[in-house]
Amino acid sequence: AEANQSPAEASAVYWLAPGTGEGMSTAPAGPATDLVINTGQRQFRYDPNTTFVAFATGDDNWFAQRLFAPGPTSSFTLPLNDLQAVPDSAATLKLRFWSNNDISSLEPDHHLRVLLNDQEIGEHWWDGASLEEIEFPVPAGLLTSTDNSLTLTLPGDTGAPGEDVYLDYVELTYEGELSALSGQLRFGGDGGSLTVKGTFTEPIVVNSAGLQLAATALDDGAIIFADDRSPQTYWVADQSQLLRPRLSLAPAWAEPLQADSRGADYVAIVADAPGFADEIETLLAHRQSQGLTTSAISVSQIYDEFGYGRQTPVAIRDFISYAVANWQPAPRFVLLVGDASYDIHSFNQSANRNLIPAQMIYSQFAGYVASDTWYTLSDGSLAPNVALGRLPVEDADQLEAVITKIIAYEGEAAGAWQAKALLVADDEPLFNNVSDGLAEQLGAAGYSTDKLYISVDEAIHDDIIADLEEGVGLLNYVGHGSIEVWGDEQVLRAEDATEVAGTGRFPIFTTFTCLNGYFNHPQVDALAETLLWVDNGGIVAAVAPSGRSLTTQQQPIADVFFAELLDNEAATLGEALMIAKVEGASNNFLHDVIHTFNLLGDPALRFQHPAN
Repeated sequence: AEANQSPAEASAVYWLAPGTGEGMSTAPAGPATDLVINTGQRQFRYDPNTTFVAFATGDDNWFAQRLFAPGPTSSFTLPLNDLQAVPDSAATLKLRFWSNNDISSLEPDHHLRVLLNDQEIGEHWWDGASLEEIEFPVPAGLLTSTDNSLTLTLPGDTGAPGEDVYLDYVELTYEGELSALSGQLRFGGDGGSLTVKGTFTEPIVVNSAGLQLAATALDDGAIIFADDRSPQTYWVADQSQLLRPRLSLAPAWAEPLQADSRGADYVAIVADAPGFADEIETLLAHRQSQGLTTSAISVSQIYDEFGYGRQTPVAIRDFISYAVANWQPAPRFVLLVGDASYDIHSFNQSANRNLIPAQMIYSQFAGYVASDTWYTLSDGSLAPNVALGRLPVEDADQLEAVITKIIAYEGEAAGAWQAKALLVADDEPLFNNVSDGLAEQLGAAGYSTDKLYISVDEAIHDDIIADLEEGVGLLNYVGHGSIEVWGDEQVLRAEDATEVAGTGRFPIFTTFTCLNGYFNHPQVDALAETLLWVDNGGIVAAVAPSGRSLTTQQQPIADVFFAELLDNEAATLGEALMIAKVEGASNNFLHDVIHTFNLLGDPALRFQHPAN
């Protein structure tokens, strides 16, 4: 079985079942000749995943080291200790890296020098943002058995104001001593009688032909084996050092998802986190009281039945497509219950937030970002086939707080405050004009509006908080933003969420900006998330972007979305957003907005129209 080596994909899964099968073949491996070989082609590889680069293209967005010139990080030195290289032997060095900037007025605009043991072995000039893979020969005699070092330097001599380069991996192939004293050993050879140093008690030797070779133990703890196949790659280890797969039992699900009996108006796909299954029942009961048939489905069942056990977004999309096409009734609403993270393997050693994964799509202005809309698309279309939302919660307490607000918003907390709107605009004329247009639209529908514009007064932070404490039914922002804040002036910040807790009033939050809904960052909480998590305050739902786009791209979607909400007194938040995206689906200019403006909230949330 092979492990999945891609840092962007879920771990490989193999199903084990009782039965007869064919085991690995074993071949005798006694010494074939008196000539014993104790060296082979070894490989050193440096490939940690420490930094996510959203704009990188290819099969890997995780990189080992950043180099930036000019500045103190323009050079990086990697120790290459204890290689056990054969003296006076040659080697080959391979590097892969991503250049993250492009100076259009210069060609080339990047230059890298490569030094081994302080001796330059090569350089590379190239142009633009690209994934580069280069190879250098290492002269015989340059490598020593121990205490080597590799230095990569951006000399900054291209004329570019800056060079931004990310190292993916270093791979050094060389002739080295066959020693497994520090653990497992992988090496290449041309057959013959081979001896490997170590402290073996139960040695395992496997070659690339798929044969297990029976090795002979020597008195000093080493082993000797022979192979007449050439060339081969060998893996040598002791039984105690073998990697063990993680085993789990797959439950026998009571009702298959493809059963003829399946059908529901409202489907909740629930993460297998403590307390989630119990908490979601409260929301399902509320939707049932409104006449919807409901179904809660463990995401693990979807993985098992649509993904062969692999925890992939593809399995979830395949299930949704199947249910929409085959269930009776077909789902009208789909709710994802659980947060997401692009760090699906916890490279950053942070708490696991990837409870329900998000599909990453490539966008023009932000690179790879999360798209929950992707789950609702089929046949290459940009038109969603179902109204979908997500509760990006990390634990049962957050889930309980959000569900309590959803039910209260539609019931006991309803009041005149829901007919008020707070409109905030950044300090550019375009943003003011867009906000003024929305104010007219809302006023015609019966809203009273408060407009706070940074171009009029930058010190509006306290006024925003005061309005939220008093209560508004709709909170809208147009302008520049980032993951945690509005505008350069930071008139609203994620840390402000605690100031609006306990108010008993929680608006729908629509933010036509950038990144406020970046819910799948592994270490940073987005503004929309923090406001949603607030107990008995904050917001009840958000239509917010995970990426960047232009106001001119956002506006066509926003216009249809608000028109659908305001013209239909029985509108739901998810269906209004779905209709807006369906109407914009034929316009490729809107691709990024359709994908990245996600609903963080319940898609069946009933919009509280002022007329009601």
